[in-house]
Amino acid sequence: MSLAFRLGTVAFTYAMMALALYILTAGILGRRIHWKSLGIFFVCAEVLQWMALLLYGVYNLGLGQEDIPSAVFDAVCYVLTALILGKLMTRVHRIPLLYTFTAAILCTFVVNTANNTMLYVVEEYSPLFDRQHFLVFVRLVVPYTLTVGIALLVAAILKRSEFYRYFAAMFRSRVRGILTLVVCLALMLIMPLQQILFPDLTPDASYATFFFALIIVGVFLLQFVAMYAAGQDRIKAQEETILQQQAHMALLEELQQEIRAFRHDFTNLFSGLTLQAQEGDLAGIQDFMKRTSSYFDEKLGNEIAQMDGLNNIQLYPLRSLLATKLAKMRQMRIKGVLEAMKPIDSRLGMDTDDLLRALGILLDNAIEAVPKEEGQVRVVLLQEEKELYLAVANNYEKAPDLSALAKKGYTTKGSGHGTGLTSYRRIVARCRGCATRTYLKDGMFIQELHIPAI
Repeated sequence: MSLAFRLGTVAFTYAMMALALYILTAGILGRRIHWKSLGIFFVCAEVLQWMALLLYGVYNLGLGQEDIPSAVFDAVCYVLTALILGKLMTRVHRIPLLYTFTAAILCTFVVNTANNTMLYVVEEYSPLFDRQHFLVFVRLVVPYTLTVGIALLVAAILKRSEFYRYFAAMFRSRVRGILTLVVCLALMLIMPLQQILFPDLTPDASYATFFFALIIVGVFLLQFVAMYAAGQDRIKAQEETILQQQAHMALLEELQQEIRAFRHDFTNLFSGLTLQAQEGDLAGIQDFMKRTSSYFDEKLGNEIAQMDGLNNIQLYPLRSLLATKLAKMRQMRIKGVLEAMKPIDSRLGMDTDDLLRALGILLDNAIEAVPKEEGQVRVVLLQEEKELYLAVANNYEKAPDLSALAKKGYTTKGSGHGTGLTSYRRIVARCRGCATRTYLKDGMFIQELHIPAI
């Protein structure tokens, strides 16, 4: 065989492995294939694997140095390839690197194990051929092409079962995310370690069965743990929803009491109006109407506007969160204003849990930042055709430093604080198409969030 044919065959196998790895990683993350990033990954993976092959050859043909097993170079190459893929997925889909890197590591384990097992099986059981080109086709081209087919099949199954939702639950806690990464790394390194520790092991049918069983057990174990974590998060979310519903009911009861009190006061005021009408005191009647209108706005106008705004929010978890925060403001004697003039539905490009976390952080920061006297917090939600506009504004005693807000961990609340805005930026960063704006205007500190519609 010519050198060009040999190099072309090696390049083809590298390309098939890169394609399988990208397809399966996208499947685990629940994302579609982004062709531009796939092309970039193709080039990076090819260059990296050729460099690893070159370094391995140069080192082991060096000046009498002891050979390093190829499995060591393979393991390093696997990790670097997964890191490159993880960074590409993070950039394209706005997903945290820990999440994408772990998914790429897990896919590397599945793809390499399936590919190596098929190579061993084909080498063991395929007939011998006199024509070397046909032998290369059977022992290399067919197994690597089948690897891509397996990656497509597994990715389709994972998307259909919505595995990405459970897998994502493992990364809502940084500790759980790191633990998942460690487990996936351990799985990926099993085969290189086996090649290092048992170099004379002869692959057979039992060997292939063991590694395929390892893939199934490893993936299902991760899915079980992920489903358990998602279940715990769901229980916690339900408990929070119940508390928010209770706050909503408390707000309704308080409004009902305000209406009863206003009815009693209005009866007394109306008796005075009757006497003025009998005496023909038009100026007194006009003054009464002004005072009554002001009294109505002060007593009930804001509460009724809040209820109208809450009723326009059709996304119930969001409505419950706002009801809870508005009730908290009332208890702290902070003037809370909610403006939601149009219906707000769930057609948003941001996950509901992320939306609640982001808005909760903005509201908590606003509540803590208002002055002790005459504090004001204003919340505006406007659903448009292409986006949801959300703004939280609060007054302040001392104007915040807008340039310092961009720094990680910045806070005006002392030691132990400052993680809220960092978490908020992280949530927004993984929402594709989201945009933020922070500014001061008319004595108010305003934070805007634009969420694309779907």
